[in-house]
Amino acid sequence: MCVLKSVTVRFMDEEVTCSALFDSGSGVTVFRRDFFEEAFGAAWSKLSKPLKLFWINGDSIMVDKYVQVVLVIDGFELPETVFIVDDFVKEVKVQGKIIKLPDLVVGSGTMDKYGITLDPKEGVKLAGATLLL
Repeated sequence: MCVLKSVTVRFMDEEVTCSALFDSGSGVTVFRRDFFEEAFGAAWSKLSKPLKLFWINGDSIMVDKYVQVVLVIDGFELPETVFIVDDFVKEVKVQGKIIKLPDLVVGSGTMDKYGITLDPKEGVKLAGATLLL
């Protein structure tokens, strides 16, 4: 299941709002590199060895950058490590329509860690009691 939602991202002394796709089929949380650079500059860290990850469609990508940010979702501040993806396209064409892709994909690992669930009617739901610990 997937849900689109606007979230705030804090990094160092900067804060931006962006579109996020909460995707239960994605195992990782990732930023588009061009979005991150425009918002915060190239202030990421490099992995000691690149990782090969797979999109839900089976395509593989190489990831060699990450950043530690705070995701602010419905007032909750969630510290998270997010990979930076170079080959993350801005839009796709589906049945003749151009669809803009989000700046951030929030994967199941992040959702599980913070008790985030996806509801067809209510969208993104956070388990507040879990977050207060």
